[in-house]
Amino acid sequence: MSLIRLSRIVCHGVVVRSSTMPVNILVPVDGSSHSFAGLVYTLVSFPNATITALHVRGPGQNLPPEFDSPEQDDEQLQRTGDRTLERATEIASEYNCEVTTALKRGEPHRVILEHISEHDIDHVVMGSHGESSVAHPFLGHVTEAVVRRAPVSTTIIPESRPELLRRGFPGRILVPVDGSEQSLAALEYAADRFPEGRITIFHAVAPPLGYESEAIDEGLGDFIENLTKRGETILDSAVQTIEDDDLVVETHLGHGKPARSIIDYAIENEVDQIIMGSQGRSLPARIILGSVADTVSRRSTVPVTLIKGRPV
Repeated sequence: MSLIRLSRIVCHGVVVRSSTMPVNILVPVDGSSHSFAGLVYTLVSFPNATITALHVRGPGQNLPPEFDSPEQDDEQLQRTGDRTLERATEIASEYNCEVTTALKRGEPHRVILEHISEHDIDHVVMGSHGESSVAHPFLGHVTEAVVRRAPVSTTIIPESRPELLRRGFPGRILVPVDGSEQSLAALEYAADRFPEGRITIFHAVAPPLGYESEAIDEGLGDFIENLTKRGETILDSAVQTIEDDDLVVETHLGHGKPARSIIDYAIENEVDQIIMGSQGRSLPARIILGSVADTVSRRSTVPVTLIKGRPV
């Protein structure tokens, strides 16, 4: 694997919160509108970050039959990568910025993960689908592999660039909490990075397995009432974690299966982005990506940020 081009980010005329530390953000771009939307989201949301636009191509990937030699393969790789990264540079210039660009070859998700490790990347922003998209609600296989395996927080962009530009960022931010350290880390991240956003802290009271909330019989009424009280306590505790910040936040207690409740609330209330912990409270969630976060990242129609660990 070879690094073809490297340049430093320079942003001009941007007012940045002094408490927000610079971060190293990786934005994989493959020429798709979703990947360029990821770059736009990054430029708007992290104007003081060091941003790398990375393009990865495997030998012979998406090449016509006439390109059947290693030399032709390399030439086409170079041309395709150059065009994509030139477009990324042009987009950055529209926001009065320059980005670091890198062109590499190999298996895309492996190269992305290696780049994260080798270059001290602490956040990744990528489109939910690449050039060869898979029908919604499934993530593209490269995105899913990176989200599951990356040791850092990730933001998934499920919209094209024109769709993303219709939003005002940071806009209205939904932060689901369940009392876990990861969910509180997500709230701290949202409060620190986007203090000008409108933050709604959300908790879903989940009915017992096999029941819908509207179908709970009288015998389970006390059980649901206890869950509701616990949910209210979780929301109160979440507010207290950021009470010293100069923020105005809302809280909302929903009822129903958590993933569906989060997605439905986001749609009904025109949420602009979701920020949540990548893992929940259960043991299986500590082993693989939490099932709620997994479902939301697959099915959300707005950007989703999955936080791992404490905010950087």
